[in-house]
Amino acid sequence: MIEKNIYKVSCDIKNCKNAAKYVLPIKGRASRMYICEHCLRAIAQDYNLMIVPKSPKNAIKKRMDENAQSIKGE
Repeated sequence: MIEKNIYKVSCDIKNCKNAAKYVLPIKGRASRMYICEHCLRAIAQDYNLMIVPKSPKNAIKKRMDENAQSIKGE
């Protein structure tokens, strides 16, 4: 999805004048978005702050759920 840029173009992010290192395919007339390494890292950090990973079930809860399902199934 993200490809290395082979052309000499500037970053498409507003108020950024850095040289673009990566290309993202998008829909529409432009069909691609050029982005520099700094902006890509900033987007990734912002995204990581927005998502919250789901915690794994602990062993006791997992075993209780298995027992509850086996009782319902019988």
